[in-house]
Amino acid sequence: MKNAKAFVRQMSLNLNRRVSSRFRYIGQSIGTSTKDISGDFYEQTRLRQHHSCVRQIRCFSKLRGDTSFGDILNQELLTPDLDDVQNFKTSEDMDFYDPLTVNYYPAQEDEDENEEIEVARRQAIRDEIDSRTGRLWKDRWELTDEDWSSGKSFDDLPVWTEELCSRVSRERVVVYPDGVPTLSKLSSLALPPPSLPPPALGNPKPYVKHRKKIIFDAIYARVQQFAEPHVEKILAMDDWDAKQKAVDDLFEQVHDELKKADNDDDDYVQIVLGSQPNFPLLVEQALEKYLRKVVHDEKASFQVESKAGSQDEEEKKVLDETAVPIFMDLMKAKDPSLDEKGIPKILHPLSSHKRDGSGRMVEEWELAANVKTRRIMIRQCTRDIAHALDQCTGSRVFVTGRKGAGKTAALAGIVASARESGHIVLYLPDGDRLRKHGFYVEVNNHVQGAQEKLFDIPMLSKEVCSQLHQSHSKDMDGLTVEKETLEKFMSKDQLKKLDGFKEYAQPDGSMLISDLLKIGGENVALAAGCYSAAIDTLMAQTSKPFTVVMDQFNCYYDYGHYFHGEYDKLAKKAIPLDKITLFRPLIQAVGVIKTDDEELLPIEPKPIKRGGIVVGITQSHAVANRFTTELTSAIKESNAKVVDVPQYSAIEVDHILANFEIIGIGRLRFDRGETVMNKQEVAYLRMVSGGLGQSLLDACII
Repeated sequence: MKNAKAFVRQMSLNLNRRVSSRFRYIGQSIGTSTKDISGDFYEQTRLRQHHSCVRQIRCFSKLRGDTSFGDILNQELLTPDLDDVQNFKTSEDMDFYDPLTVNYYPAQEDEDENEEIEVARRQAIRDEIDSRTGRLWKDRWELTDEDWSSGKSFDDLPVWTEELCSRVSRERVVVYPDGVPTLSKLSSLALPPPSLPPPALGNPKPYVKHRKKIIFDAIYARVQQFAEPHVEKILAMDDWDAKQKAVDDLFEQVHDELKKADNDDDDYVQIVLGSQPNFPLLVEQALEKYLRKVVHDEKASFQVESKAGSQDEEEKKVLDETAVPIFMDLMKAKDPSLDEKGIPKILHPLSSHKRDGSGRMVEEWELAANVKTRRIMIRQCTRDIAHALDQCTGSRVFVTGRKGAGKTAALAGIVASARESGHIVLYLPDGDRLRKHGFYVEVNNHVQGAQEKLFDIPMLSKEVCSQLHQSHSKDMDGLTVEKETLEKFMSKDQLKKLDGFKEYAQPDGSMLISDLLKIGGENVALAAGCYSAAIDTLMAQTSKPFTVVMDQFNCYYDYGHYFHGEYDKLAKKAIPLDKITLFRPLIQAVGVIKTDDEELLPIEPKPIKRGGIVVGITQSHAVANRFTTELTSAIKESNAKVVDVPQYSAIEVDHILANFEIIGIGRLRFDRGETVMNKQEVAYLRMVSGGLGQSLLDACII
């Protein structure tokens, strides 16, 4: 019945509007107003419209089978008064609605006045946007009247500017002042603690320990809050027995106070933890820890520290708890130049090859709108690697982690920091390509002291010689390869060819390493011998630190791709890479070899005398899982340092997203701070990515 009344009233309203519109039209046609039209003419017109409206309502009632329309037809469809019709508003007189500002504006007959109102409205919106806190942007994609008159189009507007970044992101992201820290400075930076591995990965003990620490810290904070005023009174007492009795009473008071819970209180300690059976024991341990801290602080106030500025492990952990992530900027390094692919030369020969490149770290730089920066986040795992290498004692570091966690970024950061520190770095980022794209294999029968037959890969040796010479030709000034070393790794024919480069020869028959690498990078026939002699000299010398960084290291222990009849007459067994001169010294430095039966065994490593070697595994390439597992076990058995790269913590995700906005990645390039200032959106991105760098980048682009 209610719907029927509403329908009939609407039809009545339409009737009144049609009568009013017709009278206005007639008045304009004869040049008079509606007041001069006779009542009889008006009545006849109204009755015609009335009968038309009644017929429509009755027809609609029959179709619906609803008789309530007829009962209220005569009650609701009232005859309009002539004065109401004369004063009735039509669409020309009604206000118009602006959906952008949710306001009503009266109809204006003056076009100039309409334009002034529109201009004022737009200016009010601009002023309101500019007054918002937390943002430093303006609409760079707005074409002003001057732009239209000058012929400027949207293609002429800037695609992205730094002014579009929010103030929150600018204040949140911290970049190392000098761009790239040295290994010694990197190993002493205060960095936030990493996130713990999820229990589902098979090792729940760290997570359980972390949860227990959170519970204890919550109880400790409440205990400290309650006990602090009482402890001040106890310290003011002179009698020792009175102090002891006050401390005993304090234990009981603290426990009773924390157990009190109001019904309207949402206190986690009182409601949740207070019901646990071990709650009294945790309270006692927390109070004991707090009292010990008070006693320690009292003693420290009367003692002078013998070593000013020294930090123990506990103090370092405290600094890490309050630290924020730091980014290194490769464009602020000593050599900020880029190669033809836009990759900093300090990371040469890092490649952006879509199929054989290392990781997807370079993809972030390729997609960024800001071409003036190349940033890598410094994490605690990077600091641990730098601390091991900074000692220059032949350290062996094995880097592990889940797919997309940031292993390649950590290794790239170490390469940049080591080169900034003056290290000679042999960087092999694409192990998957090196283990199978060697073009051809040659037999090497001239290495002195070899107990087994060795093989050369001349094309890859030539490539590595060229890369090492290009990156460190100036750093190797003064380093020479002795004549005995050349005779050890090169055949007589190769030595004769080498004698042809008289401009590089030294009086005693030796040769500078930089000159030897240059020759090897230009001559395929001499490349393998030049590489072996240069690497052997760099690993044995102590004047300059020599560091080897190898990514995708588990690829070297997968099923082989190099075959030769001298190794297996039927060419069915692949040559182990520790029998190929390109990889042999590096694999021996790590201390794990692969036998003919495809078993991985730890051996006595041949360490680098001054420097170290860092190797990282890959989870993105086709490597049998059993080889990765056996390699990890063998390296742990050989007492090498193992560093795990975890997923991003919550604070690291916040800073990564802020950095994405600053460099202009994906949808953060245009959202003007909406993502980084939306806690729910940040939590969603952290959830869908699992804290993994690659997944987080994908989530910000899609």
